[in-house]
Order: sequence, then C-alpha cells, then structure tokens
Amino acid sequence: MANTHRIFGRRAILTAICMALFACTLVVPAGGQTPPGVSKKELKTWSATPADQERLKVYYRDKAEHLRAKAQELAAQADYLAKQPATTESKQGISCNCTSHYLYFSKVYAQEAKDAETLAAQHDHLSKTTQ
Repeated sequence: MANTHRIFGRRAILTAICMALFACTLVVPAGGQTPPGVSKKELKTWSATPADQERLKVYYRDKAEHLRAKAQELAAQADYLAKQPATTESKQGISCNCTSHYLYFSKVYAQEAKDAETLAAQHDHLSKTTQ
C-alpha cells in the first residue's frame, strides 16, 4: 500500500515539473512576429513614400528597443538562476535550472534587436535619399 502512494506521489511531482517546464517554453514567444496593431501585409505596403520609410524606421526602432529589453530580462533571469541551488536531484546528478535556456533566448533576442536596428537604419537612409 505504501509503495502505491509513493509511486502516485512521484507521478504527481513529475507531472508538476513537466507542466512547469512546458510553461517556461510558452513564456518566450517566437521571434519575428509583428505587434498586434500592425499586420505583415500592412508592413509590406509601407515602403512606397518617404513618410512610409519614416514609419518603418520608427517601427523597427521600437521593435529593437522591445527586443533589447526582453534580452536583458532573460539574461537577468539566467543570472538569478545560476546563483540558486539546484532544486531537485536525480540518479544522473543535479538537475538543470534552465540557465542555458534563458541565455540562449537572450542571445536570440539580442540578435533580433540588432537586425531590427539595422533595418531601421536602412529605412532612415531610404527616407533621406528619396526626399
């Protein structure tokens, strides 16, 4: 009887850990998505006039700023987790606290911010040359 309760308890804990890890993967949205107010189709139609180039420049600068903030937030979370003791141990050793996960996505967001800033600079140049 006691063995059954132990197995049930382990399954419950394992299920809770899996749900928590799944929730961590949902926190980080896929990159390259447009904000809710702007569709990709609308972005493609903005490149006709110098005023549209200015709008694109502002859009990409805002996007770069948002991505940089997200990258800093994830890097701070990775630093915090790196300083925490491991919460669970297994037969294979101490478990991962997902610092590598946060560092990886921090680098991804930083690169996307750099790309968005490059696009903003290109649209700034285009708006100045077409005026």
